[in-house]
Amino acid sequence: MASPPRTETSSSAVPTRTVPSHVVVMATDNKETTPCCCCCDDGCEEENEERGNWSCNFESILASISYAIGPAYLWAMPYVISRNGGGALATYLVLQMFISFPIVYLEMALGQYTSQGPIRAWRGVPILQGIGVGMVVMSAIVCIYYNSLVAQILYYLFYVTGDLNRATSCANVWNTPGCANSTSRPFAAEEYRHNYVLQLSDGIGNLGAVRGPLAGFLILAWLLVAVALSFGAKSLGKVAYVTTLVPTVLIVVMFVRAVSLPGASNGIRRFFAAPRVGVNNMNQRLYPTMISNIVFRLSLGYGGYTTLASYNRFHNNVLRDAILVVFIDFLVMLFCVLTTFAFNGYLLYERNSVVIRPGFDFAFVSMVEVFSSLPSGAGWAGLFFFTLFLMALGSQIVLVETVVTSLTDLIPKGLMKNLPGRESGLLSKRMLLHGVMTVAVCFLFFLLGLPYVTQGGSHLLSLVDIYNSIIQPYIFILLECVALSLLYGASCSRCCPALNRWMSDLSHMLQHVCCFCCATIVNGMAAAACVYYIPILMLVSHYVFTYSTA
Repeated sequence: MASPPRTETSSSAVPTRTVPSHVVVMATDNKETTPCCCCCDDGCEEENEERGNWSCNFESILASISYAIGPAYLWAMPYVISRNGGGALATYLVLQMFISFPIVYLEMALGQYTSQGPIRAWRGVPILQGIGVGMVVMSAIVCIYYNSLVAQILYYLFYVTGDLNRATSCANVWNTPGCANSTSRPFAAEEYRHNYVLQLSDGIGNLGAVRGPLAGFLILAWLLVAVALSFGAKSLGKVAYVTTLVPTVLIVVMFVRAVSLPGASNGIRRFFAAPRVGVNNMNQRLYPTMISNIVFRLSLGYGGYTTLASYNRFHNNVLRDAILVVFIDFLVMLFCVLTTFAFNGYLLYERNSVVIRPGFDFAFVSMVEVFSSLPSGAGWAGLFFFTLFLMALGSQIVLVETVVTSLTDLIPKGLMKNLPGRESGLLSKRMLLHGVMTVAVCFLFFLLGLPYVTQGGSHLLSLVDIYNSIIQPYIFILLECVALSLLYGASCSRCCPALNRWMSDLSHMLQHVCCFCCATIVNGMAAAACVYYIPILMLVSHYVFTYSTA
């Protein structure tokens, strides 16, 4: 804004009339005012000095991808594909486009438009503001038990990779008589995990003692999370380079190694095989199964995408970001599944038998059996578990950041002004408060996570994971769609319905960074998805998942 012009007058001349101070005189020039196409669409300067922005928008994309590609792609999806055949791949791709993208886009756009975490982002729909609270609570529950899995991964990374022979041998004190028979169940690697690493109790009613090695790695896992989030989005963005790019490169390296092994083609052929129909097969529930995997694997409905996008600049091209996240997520999933199937094809070639374990045992049992038969297996096992660790850490730090950001956003500005520190920068008041709150949350969650590293902790983890999945995230995704399509904003229902207002806000946010036609078409498709079929699919999936786990 230019200052009002000043007129030079002599003492004898009549003073000229000056421009009133409330009138704005606009200065015009020939410079291009639309945002440039650099790493940040509208420049890399701080728009929100108090809250802060990403150092570069590329870090936001990397963090979102890291949040999406969790370690379950190396232990859950291969089992699902093996049960349903190659038809599950086409189903997953279709559902990725018509379910994952609209929800990811919705959550990211909401966070970017409001520049707030999940709790305060939903103030535009006061009657359903509890959506954000529920997301943060469920993210906190997941954080607590998720790091116990990270502790197990670290244990295998540091101990098992150098001791594969003992982990797959039946000549140990913890082995049962049935271990010697290779066709029996359990196998040596399963007994190593259950009888030695976890020292698994007989049920959830007997938690037993805390496993010292696992508790030590749990401390290490929480320390790494605290360090990664020490400076909020600034440090998280730097960690995202490691938790996203390194696992992706390692997966490609393992894929190249896997397809070069004898028998790998048979394993991949099994992946592309037609679905097998049988009484004990899951094909009759293929679509509900794939929808549940879409929701859980991409962590939809937990508020993570809203949290990450809240640090974007207002005119960032969030539509492009959502497309990249969903597309790269599918590619990584494909490489993960192909790699594990190629490795298991090699095991089938070597031993003429292979059993794919469900759940976490796929990584800790089935893949350990594979690497024990592989030349230089210890090195490849270390590579595998290091990849698992980075993928798990990438998801975990975003879940914790969701909790910390949401709590920090609730601090009143008046109280924030009285805190020591600068107004902006790495040593700002908000950043210092964020660091203190991160340490407090990590310490509290560590204490609450100790039961999960007891001898009965695996039973407790499975129970909490199942019931957490039943409650969430289907209901919150449903409420998200209802809120933005019917209740968004305090507007007149005749001239400006909620959906029109949301679409108008999206268009305003993307007006400088996205093609008008592309944005209009994609926004319309995403809106139609959120209004019509996604709520119905969430209700059906919630009922099917609840019924199947009852």
